[in-house]
Amino acid sequence: MSVQIGICDDRVDDIMTLSKALYSYDESLHISEYTDGKSLFEDCLEHEILFDILFLDIYMPGLNGIETAGKIRAIMKDVIIIFVSSSKEHYPEAYDVFAFNYIIKPFNQKKLNDILDQALMNITKDRRQQIQFSYKATNYRILCKDILYIESRDKIILFHMKDKTTSQCYAKLDDIMKQLPDESFARCHQSFIVNIFHVTEMAENHFRIGQSVINISKKYQKPSKDKYFNYLFTHMNNRGH
Repeated sequence: MSVQIGICDDRVDDIMTLSKALYSYDESLHISEYTDGKSLFEDCLEHEILFDILFLDIYMPGLNGIETAGKIRAIMKDVIIIFVSSSKEHYPEAYDVFAFNYIIKPFNQKKLNDILDQALMNITKDRRQQIQFSYKATNYRILCKDILYIESRDKIILFHMKDKTTSQCYAKLDDIMKQLPDESFARCHQSFIVNIFHVTEMAENHFRIGQSVINISKKYQKPSKDKYFNYLFTHMNNRGH
């Protein structure tokens, strides 16, 4: 699992210490280093970097750690933010930006390892519920539960979302299907995958999701309908307990 980590601290020696400790935990981590919040935020905007974990120093010139976290959280809602500080006085502000943890300098390697264990467990769990892709040098990460249906059109994959937006990438529908939760997504056509959770009607040869009608081809008719009925049966039973 490739994990993208950002460290933002105006003290270069503290960056080096933390980087060494992180590589000691797992040498496969991808770490980017910044000495001020402004350059970190601009990098996220301009290069669409999707960080999994950010270590932010509280006391920095210009944008401090809390202010940087607020700006980052607005564009990267699921990033894990861990504050690193020489003082405990900013605990309340840290939780205002939904910080995952707060480490006091100088940090303890065992405590850091314990925090990383929990953070990576959360990332692994979240990634099972997300799909990540790139399109024209921009990285995207979307929640599977927010996908209504997926369409393949002229070598482009279109993700039709709950908020009525559409994202796209170059890929094969077969490869996309492998990344989705098997219990809630059904291939119903050479060109379509539906999120069964959002299906509002099933007819002989189509699913309906709101105003959208998604064709069911003969090849995929039995497996897609079986999956739909299995999903309904399972969730009706769950509601009954």
